Amino acid sequence: SGLRAKEMHMMGTGFDSFYAQLDKVRAHHRRNPELSVQPPELDYIKYTRNPEEADEKRRVLEARLRDTTNVENVEIDDTELETFVSEGDMDKLETMFSGDERFGRYVDLNEQHKLYINLKGTSTISYVEYLNVCTRFGDIPAAAKDNLYVEYLRSLATYFESYFARSMPLFDLPKAQREADEAFEKEWAERKENEMDVELFCEPCQRTFEKETTYKAHMSSRKHQKTVDRLAKSTCAKSESRVDHAKRIARLEHKVQCYVRALGSKLSDTRANVQRRQALTEDERMHELHDVDEIEYSDDADTAHAYNPLNLPLGWDGKPIPFWLYKLHGLSVTFSCEICGNSVYRGRSAYERHFQEPRHASNMRRLGIPNTRQFHGVASISEALELWARVDAEKKAEDVDNDTFEEYEDAEGNVFSKKTYFDLKRQGLI
Repeated sequence: SGLRAKEMHMMGTGFDSFYAQLDKVRAHHRRNPELSVQPPELDYIKYTRNPEEADEKRRVLEARLRDTTNVENVEIDDTELETFVSEGDMDKLETMFSGDERFGRYVDLNEQHKLYINLKGTSTISYVEYLNVCTRFGDIPAAAKDNLYVEYLRSLATYFESYFARSMPLFDLPKAQREADEAFEKEWAERKENEMDVELFCEPCQRTFEKETTYKAHMSSRKHQKTVDRLAKSTCAKSESRVDHAKRIARLEHKVQCYVRALGSKLSDTRANVQRRQALTEDERMHELHDVDEIEYSDDADTAHAYNPLNLPLGWDGKPIPFWLYKLHGLSVTFSCEICGNSVYRGRSAYERHFQEPRHASNMRRLGIPNTRQFHGVASISEALELWARVDAEKKAEDVDNDTFEEYEDAEGNVFSKKTYFDLKRQGLI
């Protein structure tokens, strides 16, 4: 058809032809602002539903564009812009993510948080604290890892798998699962070898032996054989053994940790977002939701910078924090520290916190002064040296006066210092 050769010729001329076509497309949409533009993911959804119809429509459009070099002369019917088969598909796309997930930007573990606080061996913690400990499976006692704990792990794994499918469609989940299973089997085999070397445990008798000779003698004893035969005949033999149960739990824990590593900084971003939203008022939350619904994109790079006439600190989203929060934390007041090279700190809390930081402690050691509690709040070098000289002099005077601190009295009622008393007593004068 010559269309490919024409396109290759235009690509070979550099970026001039590309920007010329881009200007034509922008001019066309400026003249037709009411024209709806469909995102490319909608074309993909329609293609997966009916590939034959999508290919036929694409061939028709290519035929109409073949003899037309000006994009603005091409008219497309509304039927050619249809993507969804029914209105239910649009509702499904809108409800694919929960409100806390923000279209895949964060994770929503509220249901898993409810399951966690109902487990044995756990305490009631807030959602923010749960986001810190949700992958610390070692903090939960082994005795509390029952069937309810298994359901909790399955809920975590199921949610992360669903999250990968919804927010990260290009993520190769089967490959990640295979790699996680292979790594777990290798670690489990190494763990079993270490346990065999360290611990001599008889599972039917539920006994641990310190010496290998005693363990071997027990395994060949008649009492052990009777216990094994009794367990084989009872219904307990049909249930899951302790080792199999521990392996199933360890497999789920390893899988969840692999999923969390694949998520990257999603958990930390979610925790920061929850803490930020807790500090907002109801009006600010509603205003934020309104801003999310009305996102506008601009080609001008200068408009990407937020308007910040008061020079407020920026939050996690790159926007200035609320002014009331700025005043609440006292960020309008600045403090400088001469010891740290005249560094400026915003707010009393940041200023007080910097006295415990390594930078301030290192500068104090360079001055020959220990960074003790007595010097917290002293930011001037001269004041720190003066205070250290006074403290050092008091310490030396205290060491000198140790001998005169205690007083002794003889039989006649005469009072002497400790040194004088013992000197006179050794001479036999008292």
